[in-house]
Amino acid sequence: MTQFLKCLLPGFQLLRLEHEEIDTDEYHITANVSSTQASVQCPVCANPTTRIHSRYERTLADLPCVNYSLTLVMQVCKFFCDNTDCIRRIFTERIPEVTAPWARKTSRLSQKIQTIGLALGGAAGASLCGHIGIVACGSTLLNHLKKLSLPAVKIPRIMGVDDFAFRKGERYGTILVDLELNQPIALLADRKAETLTNWLIEHPGVEILSRDRSKTYKSAMDKGAPAAIQVADRFHLVQNLEETLEKVFSSYSNELKAIEQQQRQTFVPNETVVVVTARPTTTAKLQVQKLTNYQQRVQQQQKIKRLSEQQWSQIAIAQAVGVSVRTVQRHLAAPDLPEIAATNDRSGRSLLEPYKQSLLEWWNAEIRQPKVLMVLLKQQGYTGSERTLTRYLGSVRAAQGLPPSRVKPTLGLPIAIDPQLEPLTKSRAAFLILKRVEHRDAEDTKLIARIVSQHPTLALAVELADEFLRLLREQRADAFDDWLLKAVKSSLKPIVQFAEGLFEDYAAVKASMMTTVSNGPVEGLNNRLKMLKRQMYGRAGLDLLTKRFLLNL
Repeated sequence: MTQFLKCLLPGFQLLRLEHEEIDTDEYHITANVSSTQASVQCPVCANPTTRIHSRYERTLADLPCVNYSLTLVMQVCKFFCDNTDCIRRIFTERIPEVTAPWARKTSRLSQKIQTIGLALGGAAGASLCGHIGIVACGSTLLNHLKKLSLPAVKIPRIMGVDDFAFRKGERYGTILVDLELNQPIALLADRKAETLTNWLIEHPGVEILSRDRSKTYKSAMDKGAPAAIQVADRFHLVQNLEETLEKVFSSYSNELKAIEQQQRQTFVPNETVVVVTARPTTTAKLQVQKLTNYQQRVQQQQKIKRLSEQQWSQIAIAQAVGVSVRTVQRHLAAPDLPEIAATNDRSGRSLLEPYKQSLLEWWNAEIRQPKVLMVLLKQQGYTGSERTLTRYLGSVRAAQGLPPSRVKPTLGLPIAIDPQLEPLTKSRAAFLILKRVEHRDAEDTKLIARIVSQHPTLALAVELADEFLRLLREQRADAFDDWLLKAVKSSLKPIVQFAEGLFEDYAAVKASMMTTVSNGPVEGLNNRLKMLKRQMYGRAGLDLLTKRFLLNL
């Protein structure tokens, strides 16, 4: 046992095991050791000495051994410094391989605690320590982390910049990442342009800066590193294009709805099968009223914008139209309303949706009594009302050509089906266009072809979007200028606004088509930063968060 303990001692070449005590009840080992150093150096003047002044004991907590906690009772010496010019006359011998001066733990135990603290933080780290036999509370872990120093900043050649939230919607910071090593460099206390500008001035030498479309970061980079090449992140450019396409499609909701109905009809193999189309839940009178109100809003907006073009003041416009000044401002800032009101994408989609296939199987098998169908549906987990069921059954009867009254159906009715298709919303239409060609399936290709053939404006939007995506993905910066001019001259206001935004950030956008630099690693590290922040329940200060983020690699 003695030989085994000797091998476990920290810096065992410098320590001699005198004796050990094993408490099997408390699972505790106490090892009495003494220093074997005969000559030591003064910590002030580094003068070697051998003259011993006195001896004393230090009690150190060490790493646990199997299920036993381990305590070292170490006898060390105090020495005289023989250098008459030294300000220190008596000093305690240092054994850095074992422990630090004035410490109550061995160095290896402190390092283990720091590692646990970096990985898990205070509360979670203390819980783990309790399970592996280390006595340390959350405050102890955090105090050990405070002793760690941050690594010196190595100026990267390519650096990525992004923001992160201390508290979403209220307070933000900035993360800086070396994109060649994919390692974080620093965390800044806010996302103001002045803060990033000062950091870049204090750390010159960055050659390429990658960022999102933030005007704040663009301004900071222009001032702090004017010689550096700025690269707009391609992901954010595609995201901006997606938002633009959604604005375009929002004016053509009825066309998208028509395409969706065409897609549903493709599931009809012959005249013996009919597709059920859900009927609107609102009454005809209410639909007419909603349409009338919408047309009034369209006319009101057109009149307001017409008077504004004639240089009328907002107060005069409000008085002439009979609305508030705030309403005038809202109409002027909003895009033109489409002539036809957009339909509700959720029309006909209710609690009954997951059960429609089973319901139609029963219906086609001539089980058509609502009461019976309601019982069967509840057995499958349906929680909706019978009114919802009967309304849908009315749509089924209409699709089969039956009268709405409760008459006995004739034989030979066509089979009713209701394909469960994903609705063609503006978001889905935009996503389909952004998909790479090799990732589109046959149904995606058909939908895009229908969008193109549905309306000339939609065809132009798809053409411009496809061309811009090819420029990004194929690194064709030489054709970017031609695309910009074509987009600016188009009749699509959202596309024009998108192109104007690219003009304002022309150099960075064009650089994204000439280099493989991406802000993707920054986004990945940003996710890890969010995880660390949430581990500390939002109570971590910037210093602690920075250490856990930069040192825990």
